[in-house]
Parts: sequence; structure tokens; C-alpha cells
Amino acid sequence: MADSNEKKQKKQLTPEEIQEKFADVTNSTIDDQSQFFLRSFVTEFSGNFEEVLDLAEEFKKYAPDTGVVRELEEDKAHLFLERRGETLTVVELREALKKIDLDSNNRVSFIEYCLYKYGKTLEELFEEKDHKIEHLLRKLEEAIKLYQETLAKKKAREDKMKELEQLAEQGGVKGMRAKAELEAMKNEDELERNKQEIQAGARRRAAQRAVDKGDPFAEEQKRLAEEKKKKEAEEKAKREESRKRLADRAKLWQ
Repeated sequence: MADSNEKKQKKQLTPEEIQEKFADVTNSTIDDQSQFFLRSFVTEFSGNFEEVLDLAEEFKKYAPDTGVVRELEEDKAHLFLERRGETLTVVELREALKKIDLDSNNRVSFIEYCLYKYGKTLEELFEEKDHKIEHLLRKLEEAIKLYQETLAKKKAREDKMKELEQLAEQGGVKGMRAKAELEAMKNEDELERNKQEIQAGARRRAAQRAVDKGDPFAEEQKRLAEEKKKKEAEEKAKREESRKRLADRAKLWQ
């Protein structure tokens, strides 16, 4: 009965409200879109969120270099899907784009692609969650942050090495210096980078374990029960201390 009442209380968004929310999401950066998608389906992606983040990085490669990247033009979206082997013919490409381009603006946002790829609907994306899952979201966000930091450092290193390779090819004094620095980077100890990747993996596994332990609602209820127990113990200790002080004062008048 409780479950039935809870479902009745669940707010249903109108099509207009959904479209308004969707417009806000598609107007955000690709990174923000990927995180919004992961947060909406946290119980499904806590253990393999890297897949979505890696897709986001690949998606960015087909976007313009200038300005804030939010969507791909139709031709770039074609190319992205083709390179991923997710369509076979021109007709299939066009049909895929019709399904992906939910706002029909002839461009494809990353979150539109995610909804298409993983078979999700706009209603599911904005669906009000049945139970509080803040603990899962916190673990997911910590893991995402560390993973993205690792990716950023890796990309910065790769960009630096490409720059040094170009300088080395030019020869001369600068070229020789660049070549020496490049060799040093290639031969440097990769322990720290490996450590970062291991840490990112550990955060991912921790996020997955939080889901695997069972029902997210049960986990949240357990946490709240522990907090309540702790608070009651503190209040009991305060009452006992207060009684002790009153007893001590009473002794002074005896």
C-alpha cells in the first residue's frame, strides 16, 4: 500500500516541461551532459561510468575547436556514427539521426546520442526517483572527478609530446632540446600515472559496490538509522550529565 501511495505522489511532468528541461540540458557542455545522464541512471552506470565519459571524449573530437561545444553538426554526427560502426548504410544513418535528434534541430547533442545508444527515453531521463540515493551520487561524482582529472593530465602530456615532436623535427638547438626532453618524457617513470589510474579504478569499484550491496533505498535507510541512533546516544548522554549536575547541586544543600 505504501509503495502504491508513493507512486501516486510521484510528479508527472508534462511534455512541455520535459522539452523545457531537455533544452536546458542540451544547452550545457558535453561534460555536463554526460554527468547529467550518469546521475539520472546512477544505479546502472556506477560501475562502468568510464564508458560514457570515454564516449564523451570521442564525441568532442568531431566538434569544432572554437567556442563551447554542445552539439555536432549533422555531417559530423554522420561521421561519428560511421567511425563507431553503429550504422551500415546512408539510409540507416539518416534513420538513426531522426531517432537521435530529439529536438529536430538538425544537430546532435551528446545526451541525445546517449539516450539513443542506451535505449532511454526523455521521460526516464527526467523521471523523479523513487528513493533518495544521495550516497550513490556522491560516490559516483567522486569517481567521475578523479577519472576526468586523470584523463586531463594524460591529454596534457600527450599534447606536450606532440609539440616536442614537431620542434624536434625542425632541428637546430631548439630541436635538439625538444628531442632530449621528449626522450626524457618517454623514459620517465610511469608509476605516478599508473597510480592515478589505479585510484580512479578503485573509486569506480567503490561506486559499484555501493549499488551491489542492495536496494539504494535500504542503504539510505540504514545510514539514516545509524545517524538517528548516534543522535539518541548523544541526547541520552546529555540528559545523564544534566541529572548528575542537579544531583551534585542538591548535595550542597544537604
